[in-house]
Amino acid sequence: MTEAPGEFAELLRRFREQAALTQEELAERAAITAKAVSALERGERRRPYPHTVRALAAALGLDDADRDALAAAAKPATTAGAQPLPAPAVPLVGRDRERAELVRLLHDERLVTLTGPGGVGKTSLALDVASAVGLPVTVVELAPVTGARLVLPTLARALGLRQSGTPLLDAVVAHLGGRPRLVVLDNLEHLLDAAGDVAELVARAPGLTVLATSRAPLRIRAEHEYPLRPLGLPGSPHPDDVGRSPAAQVFLDRARAAGGTVVLSAGTAADVAAICRRLDGLPLALELAAAHTRYLAPDALLHRLDQAVSSPRSRDLPERQRTIRATLDWSHDLLTAAEQALLRRLSVFAGGFSLDAAEHLQPDALPVLGGLVEQSLVVAENGRFRMLEPVRQYAAARLTEAGETGTVADRAADFFLDLAAGARPGLQDARQRRSLDRLAAEHGNLAATFAHLLGSARHEHAAVLAADSWLYWALRGYGVEGLGWVSRIPEEGLDDVGRAARGTGLAGLRYATGDLTGIVAPADAAARAARAAEHDALLAEALMLRASAALFLDEPAAAAPRVDEARRVAHDSGNAWAEAHAAQVEGRRLLRLGDLPTAAEVLADAEHLARDTGAPFTVATALNARATLARLRGEDDAALELLLEVVQLAAEVPTTWNLAYALPDLGALAAERGQPELAAELFGAGSAAAALTVAVPPDPELADRWLNAARDTLGEERFGEAWERGRHVQPADVPDLAARINRARG
Repeated sequence: MTEAPGEFAELLRRFREQAALTQEELAERAAITAKAVSALERGERRRPYPHTVRALAAALGLDDADRDALAAAAKPATTAGAQPLPAPAVPLVGRDRERAELVRLLHDERLVTLTGPGGVGKTSLALDVASAVGLPVTVVELAPVTGARLVLPTLARALGLRQSGTPLLDAVVAHLGGRPRLVVLDNLEHLLDAAGDVAELVARAPGLTVLATSRAPLRIRAEHEYPLRPLGLPGSPHPDDVGRSPAAQVFLDRARAAGGTVVLSAGTAADVAAICRRLDGLPLALELAAAHTRYLAPDALLHRLDQAVSSPRSRDLPERQRTIRATLDWSHDLLTAAEQALLRRLSVFAGGFSLDAAEHLQPDALPVLGGLVEQSLVVAENGRFRMLEPVRQYAAARLTEAGETGTVADRAADFFLDLAAGARPGLQDARQRRSLDRLAAEHGNLAATFAHLLGSARHEHAAVLAADSWLYWALRGYGVEGLGWVSRIPEEGLDDVGRAARGTGLAGLRYATGDLTGIVAPADAAARAARAAEHDALLAEALMLRASAALFLDEPAAAAPRVDEARRVAHDSGNAWAEAHAAQVEGRRLLRLGDLPTAAEVLADAEHLARDTGAPFTVATALNARATLARLRGEDDAALELLLEVVQLAAEVPTTWNLAYALPDLGALAAERGQPELAAELFGAGSAAAALTVAVPPDPELADRWLNAARDTLGEERFGEAWERGRHVQPADVPDLAARINRARG
């Protein structure tokens, strides 16, 4: 026999018809779905959420009496098997958005699985959501249950059923009937074989809604998965940004509860932000760490973070959650042997990894990696993968225990050596942006590769990596970091190719960081070794860098023979990139000597060579040199057009190197043309760019003169405000800023 729709359904239909509204019109007014209105009127949803009742009453324009009647009909009656929800051990912090989304989702879906890694807060959020949905709730704690066949008996006990001769599934369905009820199946990840029983329950009990928590989805058709991510991290170390971030809010809340006093200041905020990032916003890890703030200041805690999250502090937590290690042991034990092996091996990657990289470590990685993603131990993002940092550290410990650390790190290093070698040609041609982006995605892995190669005395390979990747570190503003790695490579014991590679990388990164005198020795050593090894590509680069140093050190005569040889070697070996840059050095050398006609010819040839390479950086450097020539000739309009193309090319790469040269000139041009505020912004942007790379404006005295003129015109306050705006301009936004310069003098 079909059950009657119920009082709420009948009232809702009557009120809707009195208002002369269709179900679709009412749904639109109440900002819910027509499917939801239909289900309520058929009695499939007998106990709507309070916010839904309020929205419907407002949409129907009910008076106070009718509004109260509708609300009363929506209130759940006391039902056998309903439970008072357990009070949360800690307040739910930082999950307002997820809470609201889940409440809305449970309005339309019958089975929602809340997935995520251990310690992300699935249970706390599920219980909080359950208290807000306005349905009778039964919570079934499944962590202690040892087999999938025991899920139904555990649910039956939670519902208050007595055992009888009736098959258990039939008995549970009969008990539930068509009455509305929310069942929370908590910690289902080790019982996924019970998915068939859950699916049948949902299909046969029309009033049942299930909210499951699990580290992996159930993989049944009725399921709607809701992945729960870690808490949002601070966007910057500024105290205001840190205080607003959900991860920091949880840390500070639990620190207060533990009796710790953490006041956000410029210093402590940076430490709290670093703690949140190191723990990847994982709530359990934040709670475990915060418990130590009673006796550790944030900076001291940051240096002892691994110990802090590995020592039990909360006796009321389940044993499997008292440390991060215990939480992850629970997950690890659910994996297959292949999944366990890949998990520990993936720990060698820093900052994420590609499928290709994973397959280099384990040939069968794809299906196994899919299992790790499904178990919430690996996160898939934008075609790449990563581990949350607490998971990675746990896996690294497992790798050490397995005695595989050195072998796996060697294999990973070989992969990234090959990747850098493959990217090197693209850094010097039209594939420059793609090659830079590819290396940027592996930034952490490149650093980890240097560390491993140096630590395992693979110095020849480290030197080759230096030569292959120095242009990446330079162009993307990481010159200081790259230099830190390359300068640690010892020259002793290297063969000629190794010495040439080391010297070239070292000279290039010293050039990029403005250590012009420091270029000389490694560039000379690289040239000698490259000649001995007959390695023309490294010889051309070394000679070009040495000539650049001589030029910037105001030694144009010393630059001449080196640049001549660099151009010849590059041309003969077909190295268009080195030839284009060597021609630019020669053109700038002639500018220094005042030979403008010859300089014009050489720089025109340099631009032609640069455009043949297709590399945006190379073209931009050629145009920068031509803009300098135009300024020396008094051809300011021509210089402006050249510089506008420079900043456009810099935005395409993107890189700040070209901007460090172009922006001071653009600022001077704006000031000359009666735009002092724009000039101040451009000078400010140039200052920010110069902080990331060598900054030697073509004419520093001219730039300083017009900077001071802009300051005098605006006054210190307005100039300072414009300067700060400029310092925060991103490379991609510089072309729009520069385009505001008047095309004619003011």
